[in-house]
Amino acid sequence: MLKKFYKKNFEWLLLIFPIAIIVKIAQQIILPDKYFYDSKKILNLMFFGTDSDKTYTVTAKIFDTINIFNLDSLLQWSILLAVIFNILVFYTLLTRHKEYNLAQYIFIYASIVLLNIYVFNLSKDIIQFIVFFIICNIIISKKKSNFSKVIIISIILIIEALTYRIYYGIMAMILVSIYGIYVFLIKDKNLTKKNVIKIITFSILIFFIEIFAISLISSNNYNSIVNARNSVNQYREDGTDANTMITEVLGENTNFLLFAGNYIVNFFRIMFPIELVFKGIQYIPFIVYQIYISITLLNLIKRISNKNIVLISTYLSFFMVSVIFEPDFGSFIRHETTAILIIIEMAHYKKEINNKKEN
Repeated sequence: MLKKFYKKNFEWLLLIFPIAIIVKIAQQIILPDKYFYDSKKILNLMFFGTDSDKTYTVTAKIFDTINIFNLDSLLQWSILLAVIFNILVFYTLLTRHKEYNLAQYIFIYASIVLLNIYVFNLSKDIIQFIVFFIICNIIISKKKSNFSKVIIISIILIIEALTYRIYYGIMAMILVSIYGIYVFLIKDKNLTKKNVIKIITFSILIFFIEIFAISLISSNNYNSIVNARNSVNQYREDGTDANTMITEVLGENTNFLLFAGNYIVNFFRIMFPIELVFKGIQYIPFIVYQIYISITLLNLIKRISNKNIVLISTYLSFFMVSVIFEPDFGSFIRHETTAILIIIEMAHYKKEINNKKEN
């Protein structure tokens, strides 16, 4: 079976496993309690009841249902989930492409570190990783049209919004909007050099229209959206775990114009989080990690086509939703890591284009 895979690729991807083992050991020995808060809460709910936060309750019920081995500790869950999902990532990356370049290998290894710290545990994020894994397989399917892919992905996101995290319904709206922008404004037009500005500008404008429409329909839902970050951060300013907290530069979103202004500022702050340098040199790896993803996205948008529009739309819609809801840069990176397979698809698509140009 392995003969059909690129041998060097197989050998380099094998490094996933020693990296995962080292990270899991370090996780148990070095990391402070704040990294286990969610996991402890979910484990407690599995045995003792429900919580006011629906995401915790649903996650606990899911894990309780699949707990056929009667696991009762965070370490046991951490080991089991790490074994299953590191193998899944390894197999997916091995069978999906025959070759990666050096930058992609480094990015994959960095992602494995983040996945094993934040995601491959008793956590809400492992559920989201599974959802994005399914979505990624829909995106790369050659049997479905782009329209069908967008509809199926949107349905998945809406179901998740109704049962898990409501803001994925907004992601579905943005996904459809970006795809519509491409179909009606970009497709079959010679606008390659202007694609980045056009896609991002129109995506944000239509997003603002959608949010404004929500404000007319339901003021409660509108307020919960535009003040989502402030509602989380208002009690965290002096907390030890809020060093990378994202504050609204223009002040609290007391009206739609302030919300729009803060959104645009935060869009570029999160895309290029250079300001983290002033928080400490320990954040430099995170800065480089995010800038690599952002440059990958922008380069891909420059070459937007029928072959990559769903890929671009899915990640960009995820990013645009994150700009509203993420309370700090650390949370954003953690949640973004759940979509790592989609991001690697973006990076590899860019590599294939560059190889064709060189040939």
